[in-house]
Amino acid sequence: MRKLITSLAIILLSCQAQGAAVWQVSNGEHTLYLGGTLHILSPQDYPLPSPYETAFAQSDTLVFETDMETVSSASFAAKMIKQNSYENAETVAKDLNPETYQLLESYMSKHNLPINTLKHLKPAMLGLTLTMLEYQRAGLTSQGVDAYFFNKAMDKNKPIEWFETPDQQLSFISAMADGQENEFIRYTLEDIEDLASIITPMKTHWRSGDMQALHDTAMGDVAQQYPQVYDDLLVKRNQNWLPKIEAMMQTPEVEFVLVGTLHMPGSQGVLALLKQKGYTLTQLN
Repeated sequence: MRKLITSLAIILLSCQAQGAAVWQVSNGEHTLYLGGTLHILSPQDYPLPSPYETAFAQSDTLVFETDMETVSSASFAAKMIKQNSYENAETVAKDLNPETYQLLESYMSKHNLPINTLKHLKPAMLGLTLTMLEYQRAGLTSQGVDAYFFNKAMDKNKPIEWFETPDQQLSFISAMADGQENEFIRYTLEDIEDLASIITPMKTHWRSGDMQALHDTAMGDVAQQYPQVYDDLLVKRNQNWLPKIEAMMQTPEVEFVLVGTLHMPGSQGVLALLKQKGYTLTQLN
C-alpha cells in the first residue's frame, strides 16, 4: 500500500541516461509517438529530455488521458471537491476508527495543516491531497509533462484529443479508498514520511526511460497485494486505450500520445500490449 499511494499520486507524477520515456510506434506504414508523463515536476526538471520536443515537433495531433482544459478549470476542481467531501457537518472521522483518526489529526497538527478544512474530505481525496502537499514541500511545484505540452499545443494550434472523459477520471479517484479507508489513510501517513527519498529515483528512471526500474521502484508488488486496484487503475484502462491507439495507426496523421508513465511498463503495460500486436517500438534518445 505504501508504494501504491505514491504511485497513485504519480498516475492520477535527474540525470539523463540512455534515452527517455518516448517511443516511436510503427506498423511499417504509419507512425505515432508515445510519451510517458509525470503530472507534477520541479523547476529543475526543465527543459524536458529532447525526445519529447522531437516527438512534439513531428506530430500533427496531441492525445492526452483526458480533457486537460476541463480538469484544469475551477469548475471541475469545485466538482471534484464536492463529490469527495462529506455533507453537512460530517467528517472523515465517520469512516475511520478512533486510532486512525488520531494519527491523522496528529500529522496535520504537526505540519500546521488546516485540520478543520481537510477533515471534511473523504479518504481517497484526503490521502491524495496530503501526498500532493508533501510533493510541494519536496520542491515539486511546476506543471507536469502533460500540462506543459497541452499549453504548447494550444499555442501552436495543434489539434488535441483524449482517451477518457474528466468524469471517468474523477470516478477512479473517488473509488480508490472504498472498503479500505483506514488502511488508505494509515499508509498514506507512513508513505509521505519517506516520500522525499522516493522522488529522486523515480524521476531519474523516468528521464532515462528505464521503464523496468521505474516499475520496480514505484509499483513493487502492488499487482500481487492489491490486484483489484492495479487492475482498475492500470490494466483495464490500458486495454481500453489500445483499440484507440490502433485506430490512430491507420491514419496518415502523426499523433503524440501522452499518458502517465506508470501505464507504460510491465507485462500489461501499453508498451507490452503494442509489441504483442506486432508494432515496432523504437525508444528515442
